[in-house]
Amino acid sequence: MVAYFIDSNVFFYAKMLDRKYGDACAKVFDKIVRGELEAVTSTLVVIELANALRKYGLSDEVKDVVNAVFSLDIGVFEVDSLDVRTAAGIFNEFRISPYDCVHAAVMRKARIVDIISADKDFDKIAWIKRLDPKLVT
Repeated sequence: MVAYFIDSNVFFYAKMLDRKYGDACAKVFDKIVRGELEAVTSTLVVIELANALRKYGLSDEVKDVVNAVFSLDIGVFEVDSLDVRTAAGIFNEFRISPYDCVHAAVMRKARIVDIISADKDFDKIAWIKRLDPKLVT
């Protein structure tokens, strides 16, 4: 089974029931829970999610949402200084969000090429295959 890196927007859109992506993102997590989709993420994704909740006035929910992420049957990769240095090189080449560059660096280190994300910037990195949450079947 292919392991998919789950981007922060998938968690956020599922939580917020986003009009465009909410249902699709929630279905991604249904598939993970049922064992139909193998998924991983990183500690930086969890931090991004917590910050997005804070920005949207949901600070009181951060602890519960973070705990919910860690309760899922997914691997959560740590981010280290080598990942940040690798991300700087990715940034230099693609000029996308430094956060996305760290995700790409973690994926490269873990030999994961597939990501579920609504963020089209990942399409700029040739060795990453982005799957839009709406296309998860």
